[in-house]
Amino acid sequence: MRRLLATLGLLGVLAVTGPAVAGASESSEPKLASAPRSATRPEALAVAPDQATIVLYGDSLAWEARDHFRDALVAAGVGNVSTFTFGGTAICDWLDEMRADAARLRPSAVVVEFSGNALTPCMMDAAGQSLAVSPSAYHGKYAADAHEVVSIFSATGTRVYFAGAPKTLRAEEIGDPESGWLNTLYAEVARDDHARYVDAGAAVLDHGHWTDTLPCLATEPCTGGTDAESNAINVVRAPDGGHFCPGATDAQRGVTDTCPVWASGAYRYGRAMAGPVIRDLHAATSAVTAIAIGTIR
Repeated sequence: MRRLLATLGLLGVLAVTGPAVAGASESSEPKLASAPRSATRPEALAVAPDQATIVLYGDSLAWEARDHFRDALVAAGVGNVSTFTFGGTAICDWLDEMRADAARLRPSAVVVEFSGNALTPCMMDAAGQSLAVSPSAYHGKYAADAHEVVSIFSATGTRVYFAGAPKTLRAEEIGDPESGWLNTLYAEVARDDHARYVDAGAAVLDHGHWTDTLPCLATEPCTGGTDAESNAINVVRAPDGGHFCPGATDAQRGVTDTCPVWASGAYRYGRAMAGPVIRDLHAATSAVTAIAIGTIR
């Protein structure tokens, strides 16, 4: 992956963060996004939050949300958070990095967010054409790579959280029934004992539908004015209908610029990706406490 970015002349903007900074805080816990396997009860990660190592891999959506993802985990007491994200990339661009990180970092959990890019060499066929022109090859490649992620990290006991992407404006407008195929794929792969699916995209949708604004959260700046009913709102999607930064220019081959204004969508999405990890990290502590006070027998 680093060789690819160097070839593209983009290595200097790879988003990587190291150990969490002690003392960072949030005013409230992140909203927990859904995870079908553990909807009825948390499934604890066998490590204390301050001893946990969490890694995020992803494309432009994760890149936009990376700081909020990290801040949410830091606020929950997580000791070490790293993010490896870059716009336009696919799962296969990061497999070598993942193998190295599994051996070097032995993460407690990894969050994997990729929304379906097919722009880089690993997503091309032998003739150099994007696999996206052939749905069967395209879908098959993402399926194989998602399973490979689980294989890489299951060897070190690392739990994988696949984060779903939010519906785009184009998918909403054309009513494309296939627009959620990748989220469905992730949910299927997450049936593995070492994986979970997180419907993080729901955090920026209105009951499953695309929206450009949502009511302000109590834990964020409120910068979007008011709606027709005088409710305070924030803009949660970019003008391109897929990203998060209000007023942003269109992404170039999946690469977005740093957002100069408050991006509520990135805030919500980052916290939604982090939420289930936080829940599962604290589940063990909660269970021990419950046993201690006699509420679990």
